[in-house]
Amino acid sequence: MLPTLLVDGYVAGVWRPDGGKIEVTAFHSLPDEAWQSLAGEARGLLSLLATRQVAVYARYSHWWSTLPSTERRRLPED
Repeated sequence: MLPTLLVDGYVAGVWRPDGGKIEVTAFHSLPDEAWQSLAGEARGLLSLLATRQVAVYARYSHWWSTLPSTERRRLPED
C-alpha cells in the first residue's frame, strides 16, 4: 500500500520522503487550509522519519508516474 494522506477522513493523495521534505501528490484540488495542515503533519512526519531508513519508500517509485495528480508539493514549504 502506498503511504496515503487523509483530508477530512478521505484519502486525498499520497506522500513520500524526498530530500529532507515530504512530497505530497494530491488527487484533487485541496484548499489552502488543507495544505497548511498537511505542512504541519509533514513536519511531524519528518521528525519520525529522521531515525528511520527512508530508502524503503523507494519500492513505490514505479507507481509514482502513474498516479492521478492534480497538484504536487514538497512540504513543509520554506
